[in-house]
Amino acid sequence: MAIIVAIAVAGWFAVSCSPGRSDAERPVSEQEAALLAGMRERNHGDEPVAVRISVPTDGGTVTADGYLDWQVPMLYARVPDAEGEHRLIQAIPGLIATRADDEAAFSGLRVPEGGWTTRQMLSGAETPLDTTVDILASSLFTLTSAQADDPAELAEKATWREEGVIDGEPVDSFRAPIMVESSQEGAASPEALYSLDKAGDLRRFQVNTGEASLSAVDFLREVELDATGLVATDLLGGPAIAPAAVSGDLAETIAHVREANWEETAAVELTVPTGDGQVTTGRGEIDWRTMTAYLHVTDASGQRLFLARPGGYATHAAEDELPETPPTDGWEAHALGDEDAAEHFGPVESLVFRVLEMAAEDADDADAMAEQAYLLRTDEVDGESVDVVEFPVAGDAPANPGQSAFRYHLSDERLREVEMMSYFGVASAALSPEEFPMREIPWELAEAIG
Repeated sequence: MAIIVAIAVAGWFAVSCSPGRSDAERPVSEQEAALLAGMRERNHGDEPVAVRISVPTDGGTVTADGYLDWQVPMLYARVPDAEGEHRLIQAIPGLIATRADDEAAFSGLRVPEGGWTTRQMLSGAETPLDTTVDILASSLFTLTSAQADDPAELAEKATWREEGVIDGEPVDSFRAPIMVESSQEGAASPEALYSLDKAGDLRRFQVNTGEASLSAVDFLREVELDATGLVATDLLGGPAIAPAAVSGDLAETIAHVREANWEETAAVELTVPTGDGQVTTGRGEIDWRTMTAYLHVTDASGQRLFLARPGGYATHAAEDELPETPPTDGWEAHALGDEDAAEHFGPVESLVFRVLEMAAEDADDADAMAEQAYLLRTDEVDGESVDVVEFPVAGDAPANPGQSAFRYHLSDERLREVEMMSYFGVASAALSPEEFPMREIPWELAEAIG
C-alpha cells in the first residue's frame, strides 16, 4: 500500500541541480519530446524491474542491486555500508525500512518478515550515504505516473545530449526536469539525465545527489524475474491495494463486525513504529465486555503495563510478564479530558483506543457500509482468505478510497487485525479469540480512566 506523504525533495533544492552540460546539446525534436512525455506513463504500466544503483562517495562508488515496483512505487535493495557489510532496505515515498542483511532472501526476491524498522526519509538519515540513498530513492519515485506528461512543456525545457549504448541497446540521453511539484513558488525544477532506448524505455537515470559526480540507476530490463514476492514489509503497508466496492455479503459482514465483539475477549499483539529506527511492541488482552485493554508494552525506554478504558489510560513500570491481576498502586493515569491529554497521547494510545472502539451493542447499517466501505485486497494467510477493508467508524475524518487512517483484516466473518497509518509507518494490532476473566481494576484508577 502506498502511504500518501510528500516526496522528499528538500535535498535537491539544497544542492546544485544541474548535471554538467554537453557541448553537443540541442533542443529536442517534436518526436523526442513525445517520447519523453510518455516515459513515466509507460513505466507505470510496466512490470517490476531489476536495477543497479551507483552512488558516488568520498571513498569511491557504492554499488547496490535492487528491484523497483513502478506502481506502488517501492524500491527493494541490498546496500553495502561503510564497514563493508550489507543491509536490506525498502523504500516508499517518504519512508525507508531497513533490516539486517539476508542475502538468500534477497537473491530469491523474498522479503523477510521480521527485524524491520522504519524512518522518515532525509530527516531520519544517520549517515551521508543514508541521505544520498534517500534522495535517489525519492527521485526514482517521480519516474512513474498514471498519465503522460505535457510534450509541449518538455519541448520547451528538455535538451538532447548525446547518443550511446547501454546493455547493447542504442540510447539517446536527454536533460529534462524532474517531474515533481515544489512548494517553493517560482523555484527552478531540478534536472536529471534520462537515457531512453528506441522504444522509449528508460535505461539509465542520473541525478545530482550532492556529490562530486552524478548518482545513477540502470534499469536491467533484460533480467527476467518473478516479482510475486516483491511486496512491502508490513511496516510499510504490505502488498499493494486496489480499492473496490464491497459485495452485498461483505457489506453485511462488515456491518456485524463490531456487534460480534460486544461480549467477547481477545488476545492482542501490537507492533507500532514510534520513531526513526524504533518499534514499540505490546501483548495482552482486550475485553470488550468491560471496554478494557490490559497490555505489556516494550519500547526504547523500557517496559511498562498499559491499561485503557474509554475515559483514559494508565501506565505502570513493569518487568517481563503481564501480571494476572493489575497492581493496586503505582499507576500514572491520564484522563482523556485532562488539559495535558494530547501531550501524552501517541500512536500506541491511538491504536489501542481504536481496537476498543471495535465493539458495539448494535450492528451497523449494511446499506451504509455498501456505500462507504471498500475492499482493498484479499490475502491468503495459513490457507484462509483474509479481506483487507476500510470503513468509517463514528468520528472518522472523510478519506478517499484507500486513504483511510485505519484498515481492518476480516477472516471467517471476524475481525483479525487493525492497521493504523502513522507518521513512521503502519501500526498493527493482531487479534485472536481467547477467553479472559474480567480483570479487577483498582477502584480509584477505574474512576480516573472510566
